[in-house]
Amino acid sequence: MPKSKRAKIVPLTKTKAKTRGDKDDLIEKIQSSLEEYGEIYTFSIFNTRTNILQDIREERREDSRLFLGNNKLMMIALGRDEASTFKPNLHKLSKYLNGHCGLLCTNLPKKEVKEYFSGVGAQVYARTGQTAAETLTLTAGPLPQFPHSMFEHLSKLGLPIKLDKGVVVLLQDTTVCAEGDTLSAEAAQLLKLFGMQTAEFRIELTAHWANGVAKKIGGKADE
Repeated sequence: MPKSKRAKIVPLTKTKAKTRGDKDDLIEKIQSSLEEYGEIYTFSIFNTRTNILQDIREERREDSRLFLGNNKLMMIALGRDEASTFKPNLHKLSKYLNGHCGLLCTNLPKKEVKEYFSGVGAQVYARTGQTAAETLTLTAGPLPQFPHSMFEHLSKLGLPIKLDKGVVVLLQDTTVCAEGDTLSAEAAQLLKLFGMQTAEFRIELTAHWANGVAKKIGGKADE
């Protein structure tokens, strides 16, 4: 008798959790970059997409280092207070490391950094739980862009449809989502199926440190 797929053994190496050593290694890498580079920034990420962030890392790898993911470890690397700060006043950036954010270490001029990140952006598909930026209303009639093999999937997403000689037909006008709605999983999938990229990936610089001075972007030096 063939083995049940449910009985498949998953090697523990595939589900290995981060160890204390891994965490210490990340802190050391961050602090090494804090030594190497003279300009340090924090930034917030909106509508995070891993592939875009990876492209940015590759583009800037010759002149900068980006750290993402574990806010607590980034805070530890910077220092949480004056007693533990890695460099004078560097700990003042820690309060900006909340939510989806990251740390940039660079030697690029401030103007060049701002210009680069102001140009970083892309339209992306909204995800479940986000607020609908647009209304999507479908008009009753044939949906020739979808093959008949997608009938069951579209039906499970809540569309009132039928098959007519192999063509998917929408039986009545249907509002998938209205602007301002919280997107359900079904609505988010339908927006993607209809090619509507209604969310925007962007990065916003939040704070900057250089020569012992920590400053909110667009604000005064932190006291």
